[in-house]
Amino acid sequence: METPNPVNWSKLPLDILRSVFELLNFVDFHRAKMVCSNWYSVSKQTVPRKSGCPWLMLFPDEGDYVLHNPYEDMVYRRRGIDCSGSRFLASCGKWLLMLDSRSRLYIIHVFSGNRIDLPPLESVLSNDSALKRMVDRDKEFEFESTDGSYYSLLYADEIKGRLWVDEESKEVALVWYFDAPACFVCLYKKGNAHYDLIPITYGVPRKLTGLCGLVLRGYRLYILTTRRVVRVIDFSGQQGFEELTRSYTSPTFSHLGYNCYSSLVVTTAGEFLLVTITTSESSERAFRIYYKDPNAEPDDQMPDLVQLDSLGDEALLLDLGITVPANHTLGIKPNFIYFTRQDPISSKTNWNQTAHVVPPSEVDICVFNLSTKTLEPFPAPSNMSLNNARWIFSMT
Repeated sequence: METPNPVNWSKLPLDILRSVFELLNFVDFHRAKMVCSNWYSVSKQTVPRKSGCPWLMLFPDEGDYVLHNPYEDMVYRRRGIDCSGSRFLASCGKWLLMLDSRSRLYIIHVFSGNRIDLPPLESVLSNDSALKRMVDRDKEFEFESTDGSYYSLLYADEIKGRLWVDEESKEVALVWYFDAPACFVCLYKKGNAHYDLIPITYGVPRKLTGLCGLVLRGYRLYILTTRRVVRVIDFSGQQGFEELTRSYTSPTFSHLGYNCYSSLVVTTAGEFLLVTITTSESSERAFRIYYKDPNAEPDDQMPDLVQLDSLGDEALLLDLGITVPANHTLGIKPNFIYFTRQDPISSKTNWNQTAHVVPPSEVDICVFNLSTKTLEPFPAPSNMSLNNARWIFSMT
């Protein structure tokens, strides 16, 4: 008796594959596109099933995560992906930036589990300082200037980061820093075997010192300094980086008081916004968006801020500090703010010293409608206690 030929699923007729893809939910759609190159190609020609709202990654335990559809209140467990012993630092699209138990960085794909290991933390490139791992101690590092004028003992538990992945071009960029408070930021781009060190405390003009806000968008890094200047650093070149901000640059924002948490945002057009979150005595939150008065004098040290009431046809992803075009297929609505528990840069350097910081046991997930000034909370499933959460958005 002859054995029937095995089915080659990668060679299914295209019309059948497209019909199948159109029926899949968000999770299964992205899992299926990873099967083979042919299935991936078909997925790019298929309009995914419309989603009521973006999906969430929920982190019930350190190094573990589940996928959550808040519209249908369904939880999907990941399969065959091991992040045990790792700590979540940042996300972008369907990729996570993680730090393992031996203080090594890597990024991992949410659905396929594809992992990219990154250079050791101590491979920081600098002319005047060095970062060294303590012997036999994976979580302790020494940072010292070459002339001996500065020394600091740093701990891996204080590392924070930002991630950017372009899924079309496969470009990868990230930054990380020790929040101790931060004295430098490290840049990485795909293909490098090292990190470029950006000083933020020593060796830079006074106006450009400090770290109160940080946004990574492609190969550009935006830092809100303690003197309210937005510092712009470009590292799209073949080597190193370029400081685009001049030492005489006037402040981008003025102080808004001490009763709110403020966050830097960079729009698709490259403009700077300041988003504030205030919490009333009844625990109700309000989001407001400001931009620098365009009529302010160039050397104005306390420029007036103008409140922005609409984002037009864009949405604001506050976790990433960016705006994106609305996408109804993905459930991203125009003039909405998507928010999870904020990751303050540092309570020691934030110029809103009394910022409202949510403890890990009270992870905050919500969507704010700027048009109606109403907020819709998305509590975690009743049987789940969270350490963290992130909205999942496609960056392409």
